[in-house]
Formats: sequence, structure tokens, C-alpha cells
Amino acid sequence: MKKKIVIFTGAGISRESGLPTFRGDGGIWESIDPEKVADYKAWYCGRRSDCKERRQAVLDFINPIRRQILSLNPNEAHYVTARLEKDFEVTVITQNGDDFHQRAGSSKVIHLHGEALKNASTLHPYVPIDIDPKNPDIRIGDKAPDGSQIRPYVIFFNEDLQYDIWKSAVQAIREADMMVIVGCSLKVSPAAEMVEELREEASLVVIDPAEPPFPIKHTYVHLKLTASKGMKIVEETLLQKTISQ
Repeated sequence: MKKKIVIFTGAGISRESGLPTFRGDGGIWESIDPEKVADYKAWYCGRRSDCKERRQAVLDFINPIRRQILSLNPNEAHYVTARLEKDFEVTVITQNGDDFHQRAGSSKVIHLHGEALKNASTLHPYVPIDIDPKNPDIRIGDKAPDGSQIRPYVIFFNEDLQYDIWKSAVQAIREADMMVIVGCSLKVSPAAEMVEELREEASLVVIDPAEPPFPIKHTYVHLKLTASKGMKIVEETLLQKTISQ
């Protein structure tokens, strides 16, 4: 029986592909107020006289990110993650909205915070709608099949996670023999608490040049490396253990 591995990824894994991170030095939130472009109330603004302008600010933020994702490619860390499926049962849990894991070949990817390259309706935000990659932008006035304004299929700040997706992620961690956290600040709740779901006997590896922002209760190995370099070491170590067994 193949060992079960969870690869938990944050913005740091996609930095090498050219996408900026959101937190930390040089992150997007240093120069942009997330309450204005990524908060639930920025989109669900009711009868406010400036609601159209508030929604436009959200779209002016997400549309360029979509175009950037489409113009970039997965990096070696994504490809290493996909290659592990040859010898292990791998579940990727990502906080990222990009599709780099899928493009690299990973077959089981759980997007905790939604997918930037999909749409949803304002009335049914948890039901994804495919986009036209050649025309990815959302515009005010674009309608979903239910007649409501099209919105990005992402989880806004102060918006509940999709329960079935959250449940699947927690279950994967509880069953894992090993968890690898790659490029994730562990500052975002409730995802930050997911490490606590890991069984005591399971192994944990953290790949990040920086120290974790708060103590991790579970025993872990810290690889103070970039995502690609760290994942290569994980791959080599796992394969050596598999061969020696």
C-alpha cells in the first residue's frame, strides 16, 4: 500500500513562477488594502451608493492576476510534487488560486480558497463556472446563468470556506503518513490550524527560508530553502527510503 503524503502549499511555491506573495516582505498587502479589493463586504455591498465602484475595485484587482497566471508556468516545485504520485498517494492542499499544480500533473488538488481561473455567481458563490482563457476578465454587467453578477470563484476575506472542500482537506491530513508545508506563512486562519489535525506518528516537513511565525506543536524538520530546492530534497529522501525498504 502506498504511503499517503499531503503537500500543503502557499504563495511561496508559486513565487518562483513569477507570482507575487501576499504577506511578508514585498507582499501585495503591503501596498494594497485587502479590505478594499478582497473582502466579503467589498463585493456584497448591498444598497450602498458606491457598490458598483466597490465591485469594480475587486475586479480591477483580480483580473490582472488572472492574466498573469495564464501567462506564467509551473516551476520545479510543482513538477516534483506531481512526480511523487509515481510512488505515493499524494493529496495537494493549496491556499493558492493558480492552476500550476494541475498543469504540472498533480491529479488530486484541493483549493481551500477557491480558484482564480474560475467564475461563480454572486447568488451561488460556491458553484464554479468555467472561464474562457482567451477572455478571462470579469466585467460589471456580466451575468451568470442564474441572472446574478458574475464574481471570481475565490474565497473573500471574512467569507466562509466551502464546507465539503474543508472537510476533504482535514480528512486527507488526518490520514496522512507525512505532511510537507511549502511556502506557506501559516498566518491565515483557519488553514493555519490544519497542522494540528496531523497524527502524532506522522512526519512533518516545513520548507521555507523563514522561521515559522509561531511555534508548531508537532515535531518537524525545517528546510530553510526555496520551494524547488526543498521539494527536490524531499523527493530524493523519499525515494531513497523507498528503495531501501
